[in-house]
Amino acid sequence: MALPKVVIVGRPNVGKSSIFNWLAGRRIAIVDDVAGVTRDRVGTLAHLGDDDNPRFYELIDTGGVGIVDRDDLSADVDRQIQTAMNEASLILFVVDIRDGLMPLDEEVAQRLRYLRTPVILVMNKADYPEIEERGGEFYKLGRGKPIAVSSQQNRNRKQLLALMDEMLPEADPTKPAN
Repeated sequence: MALPKVVIVGRPNVGKSSIFNWLAGRRIAIVDDVAGVTRDRVGTLAHLGDDDNPRFYELIDTGGVGIVDRDDLSADVDRQIQTAMNEASLILFVVDIRDGLMPLDEEVAQRLRYLRTPVILVMNKADYPEIEERGGEFYKLGRGKPIAVSSQQNRNRKQLLALMDEMLPEADPTKPAN
């Protein structure tokens, strides 16, 4: 049975790998302040719900959309991102609430408009409740109500998981596991 896939996308340095590790419950992806550390897709098995009744899914981290790197791998990174988005059952579109809305955020939103996959807009780096007031500008991305989280401060993890559980389709028993 094919597991549903939750794919994390966004521009460079919004905290995609931090959210990946946070949701996975362990350090898997490399986290660094330098843009472009994540180039390939990184995946792990994760679950929603409690240990008595888990709902499994594959969690996938991707590189930053629009990254320009010195090794000229931008096209390869972009292909990896597009492949992950095409295979996704649910997409976590991550933005940085401290930076505010950036042109690359709008580019990511534009690419997501053509997919039929459900999307959750995740405003990361909301380390304290007052910063959530800055989130209004992200409504322009056309993804409904965003959720403010902080992977570093462990803010709103349960709310994000509940939203993921609500929006993630059930595993398709007619498809073989990948």
